[in-house]
Amino acid sequence: MASKAVEAVLFPGIDVRVERVSASSDVLVVEAVAIGRPGRCPDCRKRARRVHSAYQRALDERPLGSRRVVVRLRVRRYFCDRKNCSRRTFAEQVPGLSEWHRRSSTGLTGWLRSIAVELGGRPAARLCRRLRLAAGRTRLLRLLTAPAVPDRAPRVLGVDEFARAAGSRRRACGNRGTRRIRVGPVGDHEIPRLSGFCVTQFPTPAVT
Repeated sequence: MASKAVEAVLFPGIDVRVERVSASSDVLVVEAVAIGRPGRCPDCRKRARRVHSAYQRALDERPLGSRRVVVRLRVRRYFCDRKNCSRRTFAEQVPGLSEWHRRSSTGLTGWLRSIAVELGGRPAARLCRRLRLAAGRTRLLRLLTAPAVPDRAPRVLGVDEFARAAGSRRRACGNRGTRRIRVGPVGDHEIPRLSGFCVTQFPTPAVT
């Protein structure tokens, strides 16, 4: 397969140049070079001006037909010249292709994350084996992240009453009513105690 054809299929709009393609019966190895603008330091965000060195990293890519695809990507390592930045060198990342500390491409990582979300651990790993995707149960589960909980005050605060034992004094528990996220014990459900709890938990409440 010609390098230009592989470049158009695998890397549309991505700043890489395909230099060589090696094909076997089950694996397609693509050697590519990053050709984008100098990267920015991940700590201070200053754009680099000097190249420290270059190295090659291997990325698993989405398969082409029945063939597994491996991208051998040559990237640059840059100096960070900002004096007050603690980072001295950093490796460039290719937007749309590579990410920090990942051995798979951005596209393949998205596939694996979607499979893990739908199927979980072991079922997702079994499907990946059938699709010839290199991913085990542990790797798939690591791609799952908990949704962020907003820091802003809730629009609705519900109060549920409960008793620790039959015949004991009833108490109240506050929760974010829209998403059923438990906030904590209120104490009593009388209005003065409930108001004090809201002021303590939410200094700028949306609803009083």
